[in-house]
Amino acid sequence: MKTYLLIHGALRGAWLWERVMPLLQKGGANPIALDLPGHGTRAGERRGVTMSTYIADVIDFIRRENLRELVLVGHSMSGIIISKIAEEMPARVKHLAYLAAVVPPGSSALIDLLPKERQETLRKQQGTATEVFGTIESLRPGYFTDLEGEEQERYLRRLTPEPLAAFFDRITFNTFPDTAVPRTYIMGMRDKALPPALTAGFAGTLRVDPVRIEAGHDMMVSRPGEVAEVLLSVA
Repeated sequence: MKTYLLIHGALRGAWLWERVMPLLQKGGANPIALDLPGHGTRAGERRGVTMSTYIADVIDFIRRENLRELVLVGHSMSGIIISKIAEEMPARVKHLAYLAAVVPPGSSALIDLLPKERQETLRKQQGTATEVFGTIESLRPGYFTDLEGEEQERYLRRLTPEPLAAFFDRITFNTFPDTAVPRTYIMGMRDKALPPALTAGFAGTLRVDPVRIEAGHDMMVSRPGEVAEVLLSVA
């Protein structure tokens, strides 16, 4: 039985995978969804959190649970996390699946991998804020865009602030993306947060042909069947 470690993106939590996990289980997999520090059930742990904090937390979990033969699935910002883990512990990782996720071309900070307008907004906040969130209305155009009305509202209200430091923490890579670990890139053709023109470039960094799904950024919520099918196929 293959173990899938599902790592959510910024502002989200392990709840993001609630529609995909039963489908992975039905397909014979063992899915595990983590809450990163400061997210989901750990929302009170945001103080001092950086991208390095996330990486160390996931590595500690893998070692503590003695997980092996892992399919690591990273959404959005967690493309950096799964990339670093594959570099740090390649013997434990069977496959990398990037789901509408950033892909570092080498040593990078998350902010360097985002759309230019998003970079500008975050740089203006540096030094004046410790967290990134905004209003529900400001998040609506980019997140859960395949959903409507009360359903979209319900998911937007589950989002939590993201520590600003996570965007500016530069992660050093020594070998990635030159790694022997197999990888898959899944892109949303209606993604408003990481547009297809950008994610196609991320697939190019991995030197793979992307799997395309007609969905927005949070496709594990709006297209769980298609996402589960792709994830089960990589193992």
